[in-house]
Amino acid sequence: MTLLSLKAVRAGYGFGDIVHGVDLDVAVGEVVALIGPNGAGKSTLLRAIAGLAVVSGGRVRFDGIDLTSRDPQTRARAGMALLPQERNVFRTLTVSDNLDASAWGVSDRSDRRGEVLQLLPPVGDLLSKRAGRLSGGQRQIVALAMALMARPRLLLVDEPTAGLAPRLVGEMLDLLRGLAARGYGVLIVEQNARAALLRADRALVLVDGRVVRSGPAADLGREPDFGALFFGEAA
Repeated sequence: MTLLSLKAVRAGYGFGDIVHGVDLDVAVGEVVALIGPNGAGKSTLLRAIAGLAVVSGGRVRFDGIDLTSRDPQTRARAGMALLPQERNVFRTLTVSDNLDASAWGVSDRSDRRGEVLQLLPPVGDLLSKRAGRLSGGQRQIVALAMALMARPRLLLVDEPTAGLAPRLVGEMLDLLRGLAARGYGVLIVEQNARAALLRADRALVLVDGRVVRSGPAADLGREPDFGALFFGEAA
């Protein structure tokens, strides 16, 4: 079942398009990786899906409903959750307070917290700690828990392994793979391209705001000249 569908989406920040005519789908239970060089427009595309960048053309549909012109709150209520790369926790609050603050629109916060802690058990050991004192890996998993508090169906994840120790990169991506297995749709922007391709079902390569290659993640990962593919230069 298709959860997210983009058709010919153009987007930017009001001074010109950064994303040019992107088609993209994410199904229930699927991990889709968006890879490409820095400045390719990957984060802008995630923000456009979430309603935080201006969509100047094309259509954004979620669960069959056209949300192209709808505000971020409407998209969040529909079931989208954006995990930004930076400033993704309230640093002065405890982890417990971060979870409560993120349960937007959820009436049974205590029940939902229990569900999230079952999905991400390590967060339970951090509840009394201030988010600003956590390690990079701990902050990322808390940010993921915060997103899950609102009961989303689609996770838009921007660079979840940025700054993490190499041993933690695979662990974070495995967590996202596990959430997809539980029925979440996951769209991930990731600079650790090979690690992402090992966990993704499908992938798109974005260069200069345009999709230059897409297909099964395993096939893209086996490209003989992966570096050229990454920068959109492969034939």
